Amino acid sequence: MALIGKSFGSRIGSSFGGTKKVSAYQQMQQWKAKQRERTEMLERQNAIGSNLFAVGISETQTATEMLFNNVAARVKKEAQAKLAQQTDAIDSALDTIEEQKTQGVDIKV
Repeated sequence: MALIGKSFGSRIGSSFGGTKKVSAYQQMQQWKAKQRERTEMLERQNAIGSNLFAVGISETQTATEMLFNNVAARVKKEAQAKLAQQTDAIDSALDTIEEQKTQGVDIKV
């Protein structure tokens, strides 16, 4: 069977599969749009990450403050106990000096 008068292949000016040719300007516009979308997505991810990080800092700061307050309370309690012990020792020493003075013992301080 002869195929006379039939042409196969592509014709000039037509594209196989119906693909459109895009101008350089359109390519640049599409590229800019994709870059803008990527930038916005990155900014959203950064915002989410910084919010999570801020929550972490807040919790850590709260825990640190609680620990500091507990340590400060313990140190204050120990200091008050030592001060009370020293005050009792001083009071006892002064009472002893007063007793000895009343008994006539000559004490030079």
